[in-house]
Amino acid sequence: MSFRFPQPGRSGQRVIALKDVHYAYGDLVVYDGLNFEAERGQRTVLVGPNGAGKSTLLKILAGVLPVQAGERTPGYNVKVGYFAQHRVEMLNLRQTVLECVLDCENPVSEQTARTVLGSFLFRDDDVFKPVAVLSGGEKTRLALVKLLLDPPNVLLMDEPTTHLDIGSIDALLGALRQYEGTLIFISHDVHFIRSIAATVLRVSAGRLTFYPGDYQYYLDKSRAGSEREALVAGDKLQNAQPATNVATNVPFESAAPNGTQEPALGMKEVREQRRVEAEKRKAEAKVKRDQQKRRNHWRCGF
Repeated sequence: MSFRFPQPGRSGQRVIALKDVHYAYGDLVVYDGLNFEAERGQRTVLVGPNGAGKSTLLKILAGVLPVQAGERTPGYNVKVGYFAQHRVEMLNLRQTVLECVLDCENPVSEQTARTVLGSFLFRDDDVFKPVAVLSGGEKTRLALVKLLLDPPNVLLMDEPTTHLDIGSIDALLGALRQYEGTLIFISHDVHFIRSIAATVLRVSAGRLTFYPGDYQYYLDKSRAGSEREALVAGDKLQNAQPATNVATNVPFESAAPNGTQEPALGMKEVREQRRVEAEKRKAEAKVKRDQQKRRNHWRCGF
């Protein structure tokens, strides 16, 4: 790609702070006394079991969900952008694809718009399609283009690769590698996480544990059996157990992933665990080889 994405204005060092935040869905307490700070330039992936509160945390940071108690304080000159599945509904269905992209606060040239649209597989006459007739995947790609051409300085993204093909994921990775703002995201795509995340925040039962390293660092510290297992490590929320506040700077070594001491394994269990891990690594290696073949095919085809 021969273009450069525009860069957002510089924010203050502290971009968003949460202090003693409480949030619950009825009787189900998600967070109670939560404290968290995001800093400029951070590239953090949120991991943890489904239902642990990752999407809720992202929405609280974005201001989509107002805190029920406590404080949410944006930093100096912060402009937050939130990408979620419902974001595609914010597209103007009466516009064409090209009109939609050009209709932004800081418009780019038509040539730049068409170049970026091409990277997300909107080529030739595709740019004149009405937004109303686009598929769900096409609307997702279009929403990403609009976001990346006029980026905020704090990007909060929930599963940004959902519905995207390999070519579009590569284009998104290229854009985010250039991006100079703050990025906090949720993803189940290990390749995407490894390519972008510089730190990891594990969310489990209302607890936040910060890992000051990339995904491999998190794998090493959490001692997870596989890359995918590590994405959902931890306890799910329980109605009978209120959430507990843990500051993000608590070192991992103070507790096992679920906040308790890890049980010792016998030699039989260790051998079985190693066998299972070896099989998982073989399966993951095969998936990666197949993905690389598809990428090579896609690049050769275009």
